[in-house]
Amino acid sequence: MAILFILGFWSACIAGLWLWKKELFISTWNEAYFADTPVLIESDDWGPGAEFHADRLQQLLDMLARHRDTAGRNAVLTADMVLAVPDLERIASEGEYRRKMLDADFPAIYQTLKDGIARDILTPQLHGLEHLNGAAFARLYRQDDPRLAVAKATADWSDWESLDSPLQGHYVDGSALPTSPVDSAEAQNIIELAAASFQRMFGAPSVSTVAPCYLWSDNIEAYWSKQNIIAIQTAGYRCTGRDQSGHYRQDPPIIRVGNKSRLGQTYLVRNVMYEPVDGKNTVASAIAEAEMAYLQAAPISISTHRYNFTRSETECSNAIAGLDRLLSAITDSFPRVRFLSSAELAETLSDQSLEMINRFNGKRWPALNPARGQRKLGAFLYRLYYRHRKLALIGYMTGLCLPAWIICKTGIKNG
Repeated sequence: MAILFILGFWSACIAGLWLWKKELFISTWNEAYFADTPVLIESDDWGPGAEFHADRLQQLLDMLARHRDTAGRNAVLTADMVLAVPDLERIASEGEYRRKMLDADFPAIYQTLKDGIARDILTPQLHGLEHLNGAAFARLYRQDDPRLAVAKATADWSDWESLDSPLQGHYVDGSALPTSPVDSAEAQNIIELAAASFQRMFGAPSVSTVAPCYLWSDNIEAYWSKQNIIAIQTAGYRCTGRDQSGHYRQDPPIIRVGNKSRLGQTYLVRNVMYEPVDGKNTVASAIAEAEMAYLQAAPISISTHRYNFTRSETECSNAIAGLDRLLSAITDSFPRVRFLSSAELAETLSDQSLEMINRFNGKRWPALNPARGQRKLGAFLYRLYYRHRKLALIGYMTGLCLPAWIICKTGIKNG
């Protein structure tokens, strides 16, 4: 009798939850779920820099080559490319913004990138023409703005990462707060030039991108769309600018993997943070985040910026060793791991039956298998649990957490 009462009570609770959260349940269920776990390594800001960057990148790629997935593929670095830096000598003499290009002016780094592509360890992705606003930079340079003092005093300066954070935005002018968006003509010009330069350098277009500083708008998405960019990598939100205090303005504040822009572009989401130089994203925290993604049958998308590997030799060695341990933990702990690039994930989300193709070297890999049955149901429940605290609390209060836990555990075991 008690069992029948409990089952009846749970049924009534589920019916009530369905009436309350029907749209949420349907939208969550219709998201992509993977039986094969996609693992992406997203690394922003590669491009022009000091010549030793080529050696640091080579060390990173050699470590990635030691890792294999269940299909026999190497770990793949999605290198988010900055294509140019300011040419300070020409800016000083001509008074207008001028740039140095990755392929023409930084041949050692460029060659290392191309070698990584040939080895199928690196896939380039457009980050931006620059990682700053060129017009604003030239204006501040002419005005002897103290924020550019180090740049002006340094021969062959290319260290834009040392600029004040607001000055690193590409599609906004951060010379004064609040930031202002670049005008439409300038946005169109820099995106067209970036797309053409990227294809010239790497032999194929970038169908995916991530905005410098995560700062972009509907207008920027429209110009990306004109360049056939179908996917946008995010940190789980979009920022359109910074306010007077420098805080980011989020719109929308929450993005899920597979959500669409108003033009139909697919949003991707980074969910594992590995930025060890910052001192707050450790191997242990990254493993915990990777496990959360695995339980939800979601892609594991690791974020690790270039600066982790281009500071001191000790910091570089530690960062590479930590990423090595992270990847080993992922491949040892989770079955059916698959390494791929952001563009390949975006194409898979549009059609999970498609085999994966690296557009930069022509190599092909088997399609990812979607999660079904108990594995999908368990992952669905995990997504509700991790994302919605009220639903988790209701689960504990009503006891629904018990059957949900059983479903989740058997789904993992049988998935």
